[in-house]
Amino acid sequence: MDVEQFLLFEILVALIVGILMFFLFYQTFAAVFPVGCNNNGLIENQFSQAEFGTPNRMEGTPLFRCYGTDACYQNSTANQTCITNWCYYTLWKNGQGSVSAVQACISDPSAYPTVLLNCKSISPQNTAALQSCAQINPSVIANNATTIESCNTNIPTCIQGDDAAWCAPCVGQ
Repeated sequence: MDVEQFLLFEILVALIVGILMFFLFYQTFAAVFPVGCNNNGLIENQFSQAEFGTPNRMEGTPLFRCYGTDACYQNSTANQTCITNWCYYTLWKNGQGSVSAVQACISDPSAYPTVLLNCKSISPQNTAALQSCAQINPSVIANNATTIESCNTNIPTCIQGDDAAWCAPCVGQ
């Protein structure tokens, strides 16, 4: 093994160990760095940053899904949530922009091809379709990083998903 191969090997090992340590101590890092789930019920990502000026914690993204803690998905409002988020992201930055333009975009997004394109596919994987758990019925929450489960705690029936620790048991799938 020559010097170049050895250095490449060392760099690769250090990178792998660094990534493993990040995920191993994720909660500690999340408290120090403004990324990841903070379990306050509010989704904080690029869209909330544009609308409210909050830190972009990347919640709801594939790296930090935060399902059931901050990022919630509700099928009935997902399309409008996506449109609203993209209108703010496109026309409103850090609490500044035209209120009338944003409202016009929300009410008629057809004039904004970017909004329509980004909201063409509505699913739990579309970060713009997610909203803060604090904004919706807390009984409609996500179950994990791959599927969404809509549970009503009074009726133990779940739609589209499997059992989750915070939902009533699913029956009649």
